[in-house]
Amino acid sequence: MRNFLRILKYSWPYRYRLLASILCALMVAALWSLNLSAIYPVLKILSSGGNLQQWNDSQIDSYQKQLDDPARMKRLGELQATLKDLEQNPNQIEGQTRERKATEELAKLEGERSNLATWVYRYQWLKAKVMRHLPEDRFETFVWLLGLVIVGLILKGVFEFLHETLVGSVTNHTLFDLRNGFFRRALHQDVRQIATTGTTELMARFTNDTEQVGTGLKVVFGKLVGEPLKAIACFVVACCISWQLTLVFVLIVPLTIVAVVRVSKMMRKAARRVLEQMSAMYKGVRETFDGVRVVKAFTREPHQRRRFREVNRDYLRKAMRMIYIDAATGPIVEVLGVVAISLALASGTYLVLSGNTHMFGIRMTSQPMDFETLLQLYAFLAATADPIRRLTSVYTKIQVAEAASNRIFELYDRMPAVTANRDGARLVGLSEKIEFKNVCFSYNPGTATLSNVNLTVKAGETIALVGGNGSGKTTLLGLVLRFYDPDHGGVFIDGVNLRTAHLRSLRKMIGLVTQDTQLFDGTLFENIAFGKRGATREEVEEAAKKAHAHEFIVAKTAGYDTLMGQGVGMQFSGGEMQKIALARAILRDPSILILDEFTSQIDAASEKDIHEVLKDFVKGRTVFLITHKLHTLEIANRIVVMDAGMVVDIGTHAELIARCVFYQRLCDPASVRKAA
Repeated sequence: MRNFLRILKYSWPYRYRLLASILCALMVAALWSLNLSAIYPVLKILSSGGNLQQWNDSQIDSYQKQLDDPARMKRLGELQATLKDLEQNPNQIEGQTRERKATEELAKLEGERSNLATWVYRYQWLKAKVMRHLPEDRFETFVWLLGLVIVGLILKGVFEFLHETLVGSVTNHTLFDLRNGFFRRALHQDVRQIATTGTTELMARFTNDTEQVGTGLKVVFGKLVGEPLKAIACFVVACCISWQLTLVFVLIVPLTIVAVVRVSKMMRKAARRVLEQMSAMYKGVRETFDGVRVVKAFTREPHQRRRFREVNRDYLRKAMRMIYIDAATGPIVEVLGVVAISLALASGTYLVLSGNTHMFGIRMTSQPMDFETLLQLYAFLAATADPIRRLTSVYTKIQVAEAASNRIFELYDRMPAVTANRDGARLVGLSEKIEFKNVCFSYNPGTATLSNVNLTVKAGETIALVGGNGSGKTTLLGLVLRFYDPDHGGVFIDGVNLRTAHLRSLRKMIGLVTQDTQLFDGTLFENIAFGKRGATREEVEEAAKKAHAHEFIVAKTAGYDTLMGQGVGMQFSGGEMQKIALARAILRDPSILILDEFTSQIDAASEKDIHEVLKDFVKGRTVFLITHKLHTLEIANRIVVMDAGMVVDIGTHAELIARCVFYQRLCDPASVRKAA
């Protein structure tokens, strides 16, 4: 329960609302027991020949007669005289035994008189405070009592509404803070951690898991507070009627607790399996619809349907196991509760029918119990058992919430390998050089992605990285952005190791354009302005013009206010989206520009225009260019050839064509003849 208790800490700022909800729950419990208390006077009205005032007077007379019973008074006097005589003659034979017996009997009689006096006081108080306000007509009294019950139910309903509203407010605000904190922690994790977890897994934990936690919080603040208070209120009244018979009911509680604990352990394991399977189902759905073009092009819809059916069937099987466990809990506890009530009811029925006050030599009631009192006791014991039965579902829901909490905090507590270095050296620009010194890196142990890379890039230089797929080009530039840190060696900017540099200042001086253009929900203006905080309309339009995007933007009906993002982004071609991404990078005005296959979806005419823009834009900036189109290398000062995570050669296009066999294989024959 450690992680679920951690989530409860998020509710601390809303403790006053929670306290108010507890006070409302107290009022609900009090009104609940008061409404049940109306059963006794109603039964008396229906079963007796007189009204409640007459019944109350008869009870006072009955208890007063027992209190003033001459035989009882005479016996008390005899016992007191015996004890006085024994005190004056301590050496009498068997004096200690007689004294002990007399003392015990005297204490018993005085206890009975005290109990009778208490009942006389109670009925006299009832006569003075309540009975005198009731009408003497029996039917009018009955109607009056029904009216009080209805008023009590209305008040209870009002307090239940307030209780549920306050609990819902605390729960939703707690989830609001939890999601914000979880999102912040997840966003601060490094790229490798996020990629390893996967988007679908993160989505499952942000949505389904947090909803399960919310359900757990609601039952903790709601039922776990309200139901015990109801049970306690009814239990206290039942004890006032007969604590001995109520104790018979309580004897079955340990068995109930054992059953609930065993079931809850099974529920926690089942809940974790269900949550994991839900994540797998999210993954299958996302893969299918993200790749829907491939699925349809290769007519693999039946295959994907079968895959989803299998995942869905596994989820169904695990969800049904959870339902079986949850469904079995209620009947088990209900049976145990009925057994407990039956024991108490059987004992009470024996006392009513026999007129006795003892069972097996044990006093069960101070006075012989009547039928109405037994039914009242039964009502309160049943009212005590019902909240306890409901609490069993609370415990199972808490176990589900605990399983969800474990999954959330499994990611929440994961510390990023790439730290922000808030006190590190702040970078404000590149003035000298970028150095890769003996850089080694691998995504998986034993499989090197980069091996002993050494490279020096001067400030203002444009470097092109070429090589086959998987040669490590994108990974190498990811180290500049500190998406990852090298396993060995280091990357230095103006002599500052990026491991120790202030992370945000580093990334603020870098602009990035990738092959897979990422659009965000919002307007076209907002997507370009994403590159610079506080960008003005004029700055955005100027950046769009430089990226040759302004023309097709203003041609849209809404212009720069055109909506973009997933779904609506389909109204833009791949080339248009890449121009928007380039405009975003231009707006940032970076010292270092990284272009990763940025022209892969742009037509030849647009590509020529963008090259003309880049020739001016790259001046005074350090540019890394990854491309498979060799004609785009004309803006590069040097070309770095990579293969299998290593730098094979460095030079100009002409130099590499002349001496590098691997580079020659990358070039087409026409390019080789032209260079020759």
